[in-house]
Amino acid sequence: MTDYLLTTSVTAEALSPVFEEAVRVTCCKDYTPGQVEAWVQRATSSRWQELLSGDLHFLAAVSQPSGEVAGFISVRGDGYLHSLFVHPAHQRRGVASFLLRAAEEEARRSEAPDLFSEVSLTAKPFFLSQGFSVEQEQTMRVNGVELTNFRMRKPLIYQPDEADFDELLQVWEEAVRSTHHFLSEEDIEYYKPLVRMIYLPGVDLYCIRNREERIAAFMGLSGERIEMLFVAPQEQRKGYGSRLIDFALRDKYLDRIDVNEQNSTAVRFYLKKGFEIVSRDAFDGAGRPFPVLHLKLK
Repeated sequence: MTDYLLTTSVTAEALSPVFEEAVRVTCCKDYTPGQVEAWVQRATSSRWQELLSGDLHFLAAVSQPSGEVAGFISVRGDGYLHSLFVHPAHQRRGVASFLLRAAEEEARRSEAPDLFSEVSLTAKPFFLSQGFSVEQEQTMRVNGVELTNFRMRKPLIYQPDEADFDELLQVWEEAVRSTHHFLSEEDIEYYKPLVRMIYLPGVDLYCIRNREERIAAFMGLSGERIEMLFVAPQEQRKGYGSRLIDFALRDKYLDRIDVNEQNSTAVRFYLKKGFEIVSRDAFDGAGRPFPVLHLKLK
C-alpha cells in the first residue's frame, strides 16, 4: 500500500485517538451509548502503559504524506490478536487488511499455529472475510457493563520443506485410508513411493499445523491448479481444508482442481466450495483405472 507505511514506533498519544474515534464512530451502530462509553473509558493512561510495555507487538499504519496514524494492530507471540482499530477517516481503504497481513507475518515468525481474538460485533464481518471462524459468542464485562463479542480463530498457513516430507507422507496415508475406500492395500503401497519421491517434490506445498505443531492438513499447488489436498482424519471438520482452498483461490489465484471421482466426500466438498465439473478422465495421472474429475470455479 503506497499510501500507508508500517511502523513499530508507537505511542499511547498516537494510538489513543484512533481507538476512541473507531469505537465512538464505527461501533456505535452495534453497541449502546453506555456500552461505547464503558469501552472508551477502559482505555486509561495506565492501561495504555500496561499494554505498550507488555508482551504485545504493536504495528501501526501511517498515512503518507500526513504522518497520521491511520490504524493499528497488536499481536502476541502465541498468535493472540489483542486489538485492531482503524480511524473512521481511513476506513474502506484496505488499512485493516494491510495491518492483519502484517500481524500474520509476525505470528508466523513466532511459529504460532493460528491467530485468535475476541472480536466485536462491528468487526465480525471483516474477520469472517479474512478467513477467521467463530468459536463462540461470549459476554464480557467492561467497567461493569456487559458487551457481546466473539472468540474467533484463523489457522495460519506455512510452507513445509523437504525435512517435513515424511510427516506429509504420513498425513497423506492416513487421509487416504480414511477417505479413499476404493483403493486396495496394494494400490496404497503402489502410490506411496510416488507421493514421497515425485508428487510432493513436484508441487508448491502449504500446510496447517495444529497446536502440538504437527501437520494437520496440507495442499500442493502447481502453476495453474490445486493438485492435492489432504487432511489428517483426526483433524477433519475443523475448517482446515476450507482454509487451504480459500488461500489458493484468493492469494494464489488458482481456480482449478482435480479429484478422484470415487472420493464422493471430496467431490461434495469442492462442489459446495463453488467448483463445477468440467471434464472427466477414465484413468488417473499414473494411468490406473481410477476416474478423475476436473473441476473449475464457477
